Amino acid sequence: MSTTPPTEQRPLLILGAGVIGLTTAVRLLESPSSAGRKVHIIADHHSTDGLDARYASSIAGAHHLSFADDADKRQRRWDMRTFRVLYEEWRKEGEACGLMGLTQTEMWVGSSKHLQIYEEHPDFKVLEARDAPCKVDHMVSFTSLTVTPSLYLTGLEARVRSLGGIIHRAHVGSLHDLATLPFLSLYSILPAAVFVCVGLGASSLLGIADQSVYPTRGQVVRVRAPWIRSGYTRQVGSLAGGEGGQRTYVIPRCTGDVILGGTREERDWDPYPRLETAKDILCRALDICPELEPPHARAPALEAGEKTLEAAWAAEMGEKEEKVKALEEVVVEHLVGFRPSRVGGTRLERAEVRLAGEIVALIHNYGHGGAGWQSSWGCAEDAVAIWEGKNLPKL
Repeated sequence: MSTTPPTEQRPLLILGAGVIGLTTAVRLLESPSSAGRKVHIIADHHSTDGLDARYASSIAGAHHLSFADDADKRQRRWDMRTFRVLYEEWRKEGEACGLMGLTQTEMWVGSSKHLQIYEEHPDFKVLEARDAPCKVDHMVSFTSLTVTPSLYLTGLEARVRSLGGIIHRAHVGSLHDLATLPFLSLYSILPAAVFVCVGLGASSLLGIADQSVYPTRGQVVRVRAPWIRSGYTRQVGSLAGGEGGQRTYVIPRCTGDVILGGTREERDWDPYPRLETAKDILCRALDICPELEPPHARAPALEAGEKTLEAAWAAEMGEKEEKVKALEEVVVEHLVGFRPSRVGGTRLERAEVRLAGEIVALIHNYGHGGAGWQSSWGCAEDAVAIWEGKNLPKL
């Protein structure tokens, strides 16, 4: 006969402390279903640790810019729910929470259509393509948000703790480790449910070992450019229902930093920045946002005679090279992160595992690719609803 306490008394575990794990923890702790339970987060990397390519939440560009296909109602619902949550936070708390409201301009090359989801944002407008800073075929603008990950993730950890959640640092190599003494000493009794929010870790976590999970390498440049207060993105080629084609982006943050990107290199595990890629990113970013060039470098000479040396230099190097050189002066660092991609997209569903003879619910919430930040709150709410046995909206 089992001596395990009733399910309603057993703790709830969340594996992973990125934006997906932390938002899931907040919504779980806020839910009446967790009343009287202990909620524990277990992760070997926390937001205050040094940057790590595998911990995508800190290195991500982290702007709210959905690439949900018009027909993908599930992704659109997650993304717009997350936008509304973030927008209300920003409206109430301002930039202190790490969020920045801004005008986002989207440009397309090779397409005259925009994603329908952008029309759900405030201040949506179709703009004249001829007014773009570079040659494009279509252009729109709307109000969106960017996130400074370090500030926002720290705030999420504080919310988890204020709600009674407990955050541990530990490496979980197998789901079955959770039923062994080192881990049971953290929460005393077997959990009723484990929320799996481990991103790329799902490919190696024994008991799951989801081989459809793979990295999509992204390289970005962080520059110091507080004069940039609007966001820009250019899409070349088809999104192919998700994250296809080439995207160039300029993502300002409330701290005065700006993230420039980017790349999408599937199944590429190289964690080190590539010099040629860095220069290409700077060139592309200047194409869509010429104002990135520092103000002093753009300032005209007071007298024509003073331009003589500048003109000779420009003739030798080329005007574009000169602008890139000026932008390089405000580069802070080059970064690489691995988006936790998955064949078939995000896995958000319920399963079960037997630990030490007891059935434990598994709530999978991983495989978000480049959509983790922009879908985080929507996915967190669905994960909790699945645990509570509620019906999700029909698509």
